[in-house]
Parts: sequence; C-alpha cells; structure tokens
Amino acid sequence: MAEVPAAERHLVLRNVVDEGPGVYREDLLRETTRFFGWARLGADIREALTGDIDALIAAGALIESDSGLMPVEGP
Repeated sequence: MAEVPAAERHLVLRNVVDEGPGVYREDLLRETTRFFGWARLGADIREALTGDIDALIAAGALIESDSGLMPVEGP
C-alpha cells in the first residue's frame, strides 16, 4: 500500500466511479483492490482507501448518497 501514491489511488477510485456511477463503498473498495492486484482487502488497505474516498468527497470530486458514489458533474 505504501508504494502506491495517494494521487494514483485517487485516480483509480474516480475512474471506477466514472465507469459505474452509483457504486457503493464496499464494491468500490473491492474493485480498487483488484485493480492494484492486491490479494485481499486487509485492514491497512481498507483504511487507506476509505480515507481516499473521504478525501475525494471532501474535495468535491465525488458525491455520496443512498444511491452510492457518483462523479461530480462538470460545469
């Protein structure tokens, strides 16, 4: 996990959401874990990716609702 920069993780998370708007956190975590080729979603990976998702929401890059995570529409 430490060898993958946060910017790269953010890019992958956003791309997965762009490809499947309405994805739920747990599914996004699994898809991102698979993308990087990690064998399992351990506590350290879960913590880092959850922090990344929260950071993307706080930055206004993603929106979370009852329907899952969605990309922010452009202007």
